[in-house]
This record gives sequence, structure tokens and C-alpha cells, in this order.
Amino acid sequence: MDEFKILFAGPTGAGKTTAINTVSDVSVVSTEVPRSSLDTESEKSQLIPKNTVTIGIDYGEFSFDDNTRVRLYGVPGQLRFEFLWELIHKGASGTIILFDITSNAFSDEIDFFINRFHEVLLTDKCIIGISKYSDEYSPRVTELLDLMGKYKVDVPVIAVDIRNKEDVLKLLTMLVK
Repeated sequence: MDEFKILFAGPTGAGKTTAINTVSDVSVVSTEVPRSSLDTESEKSQLIPKNTVTIGIDYGEFSFDDNTRVRLYGVPGQLRFEFLWELIHKGASGTIILFDITSNAFSDEIDFFINRFHEVLLTDKCIIGISKYSDEYSPRVTELLDLMGKYKVDVPVIAVDIRNKEDVLKLLTMLVK
């Protein structure tokens, strides 16, 4: 059996936990808790703030029919949990960085995460997933692509409905097949 470890990263509210829940064959170990009044990051950035936030590592698994198992790890998006990103990234076969295109802080988030994961984006198998996409946000995709060009990052950028199993599987397949 081939095994792969995939890391889901990105800002709070981008859909990491939802994506893992969408495809996991096992009950997801989730570290989502009610959002406290101290969590102003997600409250300011999200168009419709979530009631919960991830404060640890989410874990799920998916197996393709050809005996390929993918272990799915989601890390929290808040900066105060940045120490987990490096720790969980060790041994990863690929990284999916998700962005919520409707985020009020989209420009700052893409700038931060492309800088923070710059080496990973240059050296590892990576995909950038755009959640909640609609045509009205196409200028934001252009902004993302321009920033990627500035930093010489060349990875696929895919619009994805993280609630749709086939969409999330498309991302996983691109990393492991």
C-alpha cells in the first residue's frame, strides 16, 4: 500500500477542516472549538465569521481504490499556532494551501501565506485551492497570480468547493497520482 501525508494550510475560515471532513473515510479527529471573543483574527477577516476555530491538528484518512492511502492533516490558520505548521509539515508528500476568496483580509492573507510557505511552494508538491469562488472575485485571482509571479512560485491554482467530495479529491489526486 502506498501512503501519502498531505498538509492542509491556510488562514482561518478557508475550509481546511471542512475539506478533510468532506473526503475522510474515517471519523475525523477535529480540534474545532467555539470561537472565543479573543479570536479577532477570524472575526475581522471573514465575511460571515465562523462560530468555531481550529486550535490543534485535524486528522482524517482517504483511501483510493488502488491501495493508496492519504493521511490528511489540517493545521489552524491563526498566527499564534504557526509553530504547528513546520512540525506537521515534516514528512509531508504535498501541501494544499486554501484561501477563502471572500475574506476581508484576502490580500494580506495571500501575501502572508505565500511568504511563509515560500520554500515549500518552491520545492514541494503544492496546490493552492480557492474556496467560495465566484466570477465577481476574479480580480482577486489575478492579484494572487501576480504575487505568485513576483515570488517565482509556479503551482496550480484551483477553484474548489470544499464541501464537494469530487472537488477535494481532484486536489488530492493532483498531489499523489
